Amino acid sequence: MNKIILLFTLFTFSGLSANAQAYPDRHNTSYTDAWVSCEESESPNIKRDAGHWIMYDFGDQYSLHESTIWNFNVPDTTSRGMNDIVIDYSNDGEEWIELGEYTVAEAPGSTIYQGDEGPNFGGVIAKYILISIISTHGDASCAGMSEFRVNATISTSTNITNKELELELEANPNPASEFTMIKVGEVLTDLQYSLLDMSGKLLRQGKVTNTNFRLNTSALTSGAYTLTVHNQDGNKSILVNVVNN
Repeated sequence: MNKIILLFTLFTFSGLSANAQAYPDRHNTSYTDAWVSCEESESPNIKRDAGHWIMYDFGDQYSLHESTIWNFNVPDTTSRGMNDIVIDYSNDGEEWIELGEYTVAEAPGSTIYQGDEGPNFGGVIAKYILISIISTHGDASCAGMSEFRVNATISTSTNITNKELELELEANPNPASEFTMIKVGEVLTDLQYSLLDMSGKLLRQGKVTNTNFRLNTSALTSGAYTLTVHNQDGNKSILVNVVNN
């Protein structure tokens, strides 16, 4: 499948609006070609404190892979650039999954700045990315960046390899109300889970890092859902029935 490079220029955030650019291998030093936030606001993720953040809405679900980050590259103000950040992703803008915490190097304030390797999303499927800034490189009042780029592929149900994994998979309780515990016999390499409704719409997804994990079903309407665990070698699915008032 051909990869798409998403150059994110449409987003919602707190602070000043700016246009991003997409040179093949560098970023200029213009203030107007960067994003900067000088006013903290409530985060779209209720688990995050108010602060400086930027949310990308792709308009559709994509399978995300390698990324590149260009930090705030304006000379004499590179201290506004991101230092420690946390990245979350979501398919509905309400349920967020943490990808991880990362440190971004300070930009050089140079016209030949080629950016730095960002996180590898590992093929997770998302419509939204949220970058929350924990700290900057010294500026206490504003935070900014120049550009964010990620390799992506269109997400469809056919992206999951059509071969059944020889893997134990159970949900208990089932039917579920508030939650169900998902048990997998083994945590395989790059194992992920996806929860789909009967129309095939992706509702939840994430990495499988333990042989038991909790799946919150309290916000789901009563009905049947497909829980699939999958990696590059294949998949295994079960039905999860939800009974809510």
